[in-house]
Amino acid sequence: MDRQAAAVQSFGSTEAHNALVGNQFSGQTIITFQGRFDCLRSLAFREINARRHDILPAHPETCDWLFDTLEFRQWMDPACLKDHNGVFWIKGKPGAGKSTLMKHAFQYFQQPAVLSDYLLISYFFNARGETLEKTPLGLLRSIVHQILLTDSAMYKHFRPFYLTASVNKEWQWRQSELQEFIRWALTQQHLSKPFLLFIDALDECNESDVRDVVKFLELLSTYASRANVLLKICLSSRHYPSITMYRVVELTVENSGDHKGDISRYIDDTLRVSDADMKSEIRRKADGIFLWVVIAVSLLNKAYDEGQVEAMRTTLEKVPADLEKMFSAILRKDMSNAAETVRMLQWVLFSLRPLTPQELFAAVVGIALPADDLIRRRITNSSKGLIEIRKGNADSEQSTDTLQGLADAQEENTDSVQFIHLSVRDFLFRYKRLQILDANLGSEPFATIHGRLWDRCWSSIQEAVTTSTYEEQV
Repeated sequence: MDRQAAAVQSFGSTEAHNALVGNQFSGQTIITFQGRFDCLRSLAFREINARRHDILPAHPETCDWLFDTLEFRQWMDPACLKDHNGVFWIKGKPGAGKSTLMKHAFQYFQQPAVLSDYLLISYFFNARGETLEKTPLGLLRSIVHQILLTDSAMYKHFRPFYLTASVNKEWQWRQSELQEFIRWALTQQHLSKPFLLFIDALDECNESDVRDVVKFLELLSTYASRANVLLKICLSSRHYPSITMYRVVELTVENSGDHKGDISRYIDDTLRVSDADMKSEIRRKADGIFLWVVIAVSLLNKAYDEGQVEAMRTTLEKVPADLEKMFSAILRKDMSNAAETVRMLQWVLFSLRPLTPQELFAAVVGIALPADDLIRRRITNSSKGLIEIRKGNADSEQSTDTLQGLADAQEENTDSVQFIHLSVRDFLFRYKRLQILDANLGSEPFATIHGRLWDRCWSSIQEAVTTSTYEEQV
């Protein structure tokens, strides 16, 4: 390992500083440690890796079938490159398990024996997250950030972009300049290893952005092919919006018999009872949608835990096969605390940024905050399990004492709340379901809900000021 590479690994040490500053009279380009750090920090953003961390690992002994599919083997086969330009697109219905499959594939390539062949880059879009998590700008900043970390030699080529842009104190990165560098970086013939890009959940940005991203990636693959540079891109998205590439190999998740085998394994491993007919009915109604199976098994196991074994079959019969109809059934069941349920859903749906569990509890319940565990249970129960706690970055895979952990260092170790899946958000926005759940919304539900949120925030501010004034007087 050369001295500069060693210094990067020992980020923060005296050796790192000395190695990267170098000799200012040597005639060589001077790249200071602080300059590189500032550049990387300008690209990083809070939650840059959060969505990938959020996705649960695949259930044991599932998802490995992907690597044996004809589509995957064609993608990896150099002889087939002219047919797909290195692009592999995984498509599926909402809740089919695309993101789990993508994370599993990403982790497969992270294995030392496999990683040694590629420079690995990933980005997982998240429509439920912060602005940069669901926009092309966030994708581009993340890609450049990872390029600079993956290949340290790239920094000297990117440095002019950074120095030019950062002259203005109020500057922000523009998509065009990041795209220009990415096009250059990923088509260089002197690369030590080919780049492999994983981009998950393309559909979680708006349709025009999806089309822009797909167009850019298609151009990247074309440029790389014409430059005789190997570039592999793995994408995932829903079937809608319907967007295509000219050269691509596609895999549809829910059509795979092996995917359905994964569903069978999950049912066998998690359902509390060994009832072959019940398991068969779950598989039939799921129709390849893994999220439906997870929720259905959870409902059945709840009945079992409550001693209602005889009611399990009735429960299964009542659970609709359609995912959105399942959400409706869940919300209709036990409406004893419907007002709190509706308020909780509205706050998560319309908040401009993800709320912490404590903020959601204070906004909806409006009493002194109890212990965190009680808050979590209240949120889960009141939302009927449709809202989950998104863990902060305390358990991040990356360490904040290395350059690789720079982005994660910007993330706060704060939990937040989100819907269990993007399909819950879609469900609430469609077919006037907000008005169905809350008859008082009237003809302008969005304006009414935003007004309620504003009123609650203003009341909280007034309460805080009153309390502070009282304490000062006392």
